[in-house]
Amino acid sequence: LNAPSNCIEPSAYYGVCCIDECEELLGHVERALEESTATPQEIAKIFVNLPSASLAAGRKLSSGLMRRLEELGNHHNGRIPVHGRLFAQWLHLAYPRECPYPHISGTIQPKRVQEWQKAGKPIAARKEEMQQHIEAGRQMISTRNGTDEEFGSAWWSMAEELVDAQGHSWETARRAEQGRWRITMYALFACTAGTALMLSHVKVLDTIFKAPELISTKSFSRWARTSLKHSMKMHIV
Repeated sequence: LNAPSNCIEPSAYYGVCCIDECEELLGHVERALEESTATPQEIAKIFVNLPSASLAAGRKLSSGLMRRLEELGNHHNGRIPVHGRLFAQWLHLAYPRECPYPHISGTIQPKRVQEWQKAGKPIAARKEEMQQHIEAGRQMISTRNGTDEEFGSAWWSMAEELVDAQGHSWETARRAEQGRWRITMYALFACTAGTALMLSHVKVLDTIFKAPELISTKSFSRWARTSLKHSMKMHIV
């Protein structure tokens, strides 16, 4: 549906194409994350409650989808860029009716209707041809044996293409630098807190050890005053 051959070009300046429903799903992810990267767990939490035209909210992601998502996380050191080919490929796996398969750049050559007409090729498919594609799809589904363990393994590729590769590398470097500074600050804070705790304990112990001496000094002073008063009374008498 999103192929250039399905677009109408009434002018040389613009074309009218079908709405890409996958853009709405990706926009929801961007608003929920407010970041360009996310962990597999964060992404899975979003898509559990994200409905579409063909799937209701509250579904449970299959083991195959979670395995592929973890695979993307391992490929990107724990954080998956949402504006890349691999994540778009996972979206096609999760929402096959809304999100198109992201072909690797240069592997296909999509053509518009005018180009097909100039080449003398038909621009409309016959019913027999459409039925052949339907039967081929049914046969592919039947070979899965009711599981999704090998679903998509034939066309799944780990070739990544980022919309902004330079920006992603800067963000990765920034996170790494931020992590190092965070560890340094945590270590400094721990050392400061430990030193303060140790000094407080030393003061408490010092007070405890000096307490008998203070008590004995006060007792001696009191005894000396009492004895002096008693001696003076005896002298007067």
